[in-house]
Amino acid sequence: MQESLRHQTEEYVEPPELADRVDRVGFGLAAGATITFFFCFVFAYFYLHSLDNNELWRPAGVSPPDGYGVAITVAFVLSAALFFWVALAARTGRRWSVIAGISLLLGLVGCILQVFEYANLGFGPEDGGFASVFYGWTLLFTVVALIALYRIETIFASGMRHPESETTEPPPDITPGAYYWVLLAAIAVLAWILLYLV
Repeated sequence: MQESLRHQTEEYVEPPELADRVDRVGFGLAAGATITFFFCFVFAYFYLHSLDNNELWRPAGVSPPDGYGVAITVAFVLSAALFFWVALAARTGRRWSVIAGISLLLGLVGCILQVFEYANLGFGPEDGGFASVFYGWTLLFTVVALIALYRIETIFASGMRHPESETTEPPPDITPGAYYWVLLAAIAVLAWILLYLV
């Protein structure tokens, strides 16, 4: 009985190319949904800015601190660059868990800095169109980043629990996860350009 059950289980093992295709399709769907979601904020930014009803797009005093914007963006970009390196290292049989931990830490620093920035803003979401877009974009970006960081944390924990597998067997879906984290870093850069520089 056990022998036949084991034989049936072995028959239904998915081939690696199927898992790769599922990862690619999953990344494409997640990336498309994320781009569409944050495009709403880009559209709102330009639409409300062009209307500027009663000159309330960006009243005096509604300006986020530049230092926080730079620090948050740098933290996310460095985290994404390191995690992309982790994906490359895992596929080529190099050790990667320590770098994954640093990437995770930098991502968490970016989220924590965002919370500190909220505590030091001199305006609220009701202070014009810019303030509404700023709060909506940055708050929801932080939530999406925390969800993505959960995946980085599970990959990091896997590498710490099984260090012998670092050089032999890369974690499943590490490459699509790295691409998605790079996409979020690109959205963070776009947010920095529109919300802090323009």
